[in-house]
Amino acid sequence: MNAYEDDFSDSVAVLALGALPAAEADAVVAHLRTCEHCRRDYDDLRSVANLVGFEAESTPTELDDLSSARMKARVMSAVRADVASHARRTAPVAPARAATWPFYAAAAALVLAVITSLSTIATRSQLATDEQRIALLQSEETARQAALADAQAKRDELAGRLALIVAPGAKHFAVPSGEVIETRGRIVIAFAHLPAAPDGKVYQAWTLARGAKAVAPSLTFTPDATGTAVIELPESAAGLAAVALSVEPAGGSKVPTTKPRFVQALS
Repeated sequence: MNAYEDDFSDSVAVLALGALPAAEADAVVAHLRTCEHCRRDYDDLRSVANLVGFEAESTPTELDDLSSARMKARVMSAVRADVASHARRTAPVAPARAATWPFYAAAAALVLAVITSLSTIATRSQLATDEQRIALLQSEETARQAALADAQAKRDELAGRLALIVAPGAKHFAVPSGEVIETRGRIVIAFAHLPAAPDGKVYQAWTLARGAKAVAPSLTFTPDATGTAVIELPESAAGLAAVALSVEPAGGSKVPTTKPRFVQALS
C-alpha cells in the first residue's frame, strides 16, 4: 500500500460502516473505482458490517458531519487498538494487509466463537436430555422385564399346583371357602372367596405330624382381591395327620393365637 492509499484507509473503513459524511464519501467512492486494493478492503469490511449487524440504518448523506466524525473517531480508535493488540501478540509481525485490517478477522472469529459456543451448549443440553430419556427408558424396561418375569414365575407356580390338584389319585378334602388336596406326596390348599384378613393380619397354615400333640407353623399368605389363593405347603404329606388354618399377626406365629378356621384330618 502506498502513502496515498494509506490516506484513504480510514475513510474506506468508515464508508463501509455507512458513517462517512457525504462530503468525504464522494471522494472515497471515486477512489474505490480506481484502486483495487482499497476496493477489496471495502468489500471485506462491508461483509463484516452485514455479519455483525453494525451497518448504519441511515445513508451517509443523512449523517451530520459532527456525528459522523465522532463515529469515525470511535471506529478508527477501536481498529487501531485491535491492530496494536494484534501486533503485541503476534511474532513475527503479520503481513501488512492482515495488520491493516484485523477488524474483519477479529469480527469473524468472534462470530464463529459465539456460534460454536452456542452450538456446544445446545449439543450438551440435548445430549443430557437424551441421556436422561435413555436412562428412564432403561429403568422402565428393567421394571417391565422384572414384572414379566415375576408374572411368569407365578403362572408357572400356579400351573404346577393345578397339575397337582388334577393329578390322578389326588385326595380332596372340603374345608370352608375351599379344599385341601393331598397329591403325589404334597399338600395343596385351594381357596375361593376367602375373606380378607384384618389389617395387620395374615392367614397361616399349620401341620400336625402323626403322633404329635401340637401343630407346627407352616407358611403364611394373603388371598387376592377376589379371595382366591392356591398354596402348596413346603412340608411333605408323608407322616402328616392333619392341616389347619388360622389368622395370625403379620409375619406369622410360632403357636396359634386365634381359633383355627379349620382343622382337616388327612385320611
